[in-house]
Amino acid sequence: MPLLLVVVTALGAYVVVRVRDSFGANAYASTADANADETKPFNPKHITYEVTAPSGGTASLNFLDEDGQPHLVEDAVLPWSHTIVTTLPSMSANIVAQGDAGMGHLRCRVIVDGEVRDDRSIDQYEPFIYCLVKSV
Repeated sequence: MPLLLVVVTALGAYVVVRVRDSFGANAYASTADANADETKPFNPKHITYEVTAPSGGTASLNFLDEDGQPHLVEDAVLPWSHTIVTTLPSMSANIVAQGDAGMGHLRCRVIVDGEVRDDRSIDQYEPFIYCLVKSV
């Protein structure tokens, strides 16, 4: 009985190896690609943040850069805009603005490749506003 078990196991292993060889399952793919260093970034996205107020003034701003890192701009003179270019396949664009004490209206926009993706405005004393595009 043990001899039969050894023969069946050996025969099964032989069949598996032959089937794998016939379909090229043991073939190795080349990892060296001559064109690997010549890759170019795909579809760069141009993202523009805008914050405006009809009476000018200043505002404190927080926005995400091309690497998704937050940046603070204190007392930014309005109108204010900033453009970034990213090749990341997915990114969120976000800007938050707090107007100064003398301001009664504030507007923000996020423009991606020339298309306005978020546009908000608010009328209140010391306005606070945000614009968000979840996926540019």
